[in-house]
Amino acid sequence: MAGPTLWKIEPHTLAKLEILTYHLKAWFPILAQGRLRLLYIDGFAGPGEYIDGEEGSPILAMRAAAEHILKSQLTRPGMELVFRFIEEDMERYQNLVKKLDAVAEQLHLALDFLGFRIQPIRGTFESTIEEVLSRLDEQGKRLAPSFVLIDPFGPAGFPMSWVERVAKYPKTEVLINFSYQPLNRWFLNGPSKHRRVDELFGDDRWRSVLSITVPAEKERFLLERYREALVARGWQGIPFRMVNKHNQTQYHLLFGTKHPLGMRCMKRAMWSAAPLGNFQYSDFATTPENQLQLFSASKDEDYAKDLAELVWQNRAGARVLKAAIENDEFAWHPTAIEKHLTRALQYLEYEIQPAAITSVDKPSGKRRAKTYPPEREISFAPRPHNDG
Repeated sequence: MAGPTLWKIEPHTLAKLEILTYHLKAWFPILAQGRLRLLYIDGFAGPGEYIDGEEGSPILAMRAAAEHILKSQLTRPGMELVFRFIEEDMERYQNLVKKLDAVAEQLHLALDFLGFRIQPIRGTFESTIEEVLSRLDEQGKRLAPSFVLIDPFGPAGFPMSWVERVAKYPKTEVLINFSYQPLNRWFLNGPSKHRRVDELFGDDRWRSVLSITVPAEKERFLLERYREALVARGWQGIPFRMVNKHNQTQYHLLFGTKHPLGMRCMKRAMWSAAPLGNFQYSDFATTPENQLQLFSASKDEDYAKDLAELVWQNRAGARVLKAAIENDEFAWHPTAIEKHLTRALQYLEYEIQPAAITSVDKPSGKRRAKTYPPEREISFAPRPHNDG
């Protein structure tokens, strides 16, 4: 039985939309450099709005491009931005089309943004992706740089086989709703549905969870299996936990990218929704009192020192550009953002004895203390031998 056409937005959904919008505002202009076509796919687009008028992910994606401060880069001659919004339910699809038309008129897309291609599609994510990718295969073409949002109500409808097909194209990113609560409640306890779970993960290794009885361990196990499946398809990424008003995990957002800059942008987006860097949002803890109970003091120093240890472990005895560290240890660190890298390098240069950083050089010009521009070369001391 189909659900309502419109429904009330939950606080954690607002956090999800904040993360998506923040990332897209960085993604659009970065990927537009030197390219003439970008593709945004919303695989489970919904009606485009919520019952109290809040805008849904399709509208926010359009606005992220159309209202961007750097929109001149996105609307230069020959540039094309393609938005494909896929929705299976007829009533939600009709509402989505109506909402898209109204917002397109408001944003003057027909007149000012000739390169915008807004394509609402009634169908399933599976069938639409099959059509798109099969056509590309037949024509011997490659998928344009793409961001794919996979945000269904449950764990069905996006088998790993189709996620894998998208992953074969080098310049793709995904944001996936890993629907833990319905998976745990309705699919794990129903043997007749286990084949669908096999499709979700891409194999049956997840079935070891059936012998795990501790809820937190079960959740960690399933999340790690799904992350491993994405890594096996070439995507690195990070999860963001969403907690409902009953203080239970509703789902994890899983981001996947193949580029260090994509990872850096998404970490900043997740920090915008979780300023303490714990990468979770709780509907249960919406009051200041509950937030204080849920979150400890800022972990900034811990994140910086953890990154410092990783950098020194990898770079001991070497001389490298700061930019190389940015695109390796820093980019793929699960939580660190720019402030933590600066603090990590300061820690290695000034606060441990003997100093792990022995010099910071620039081809020309005088260095300002405790700064590390990308073009600087950083020399690391060898790690001391542990004689104990």
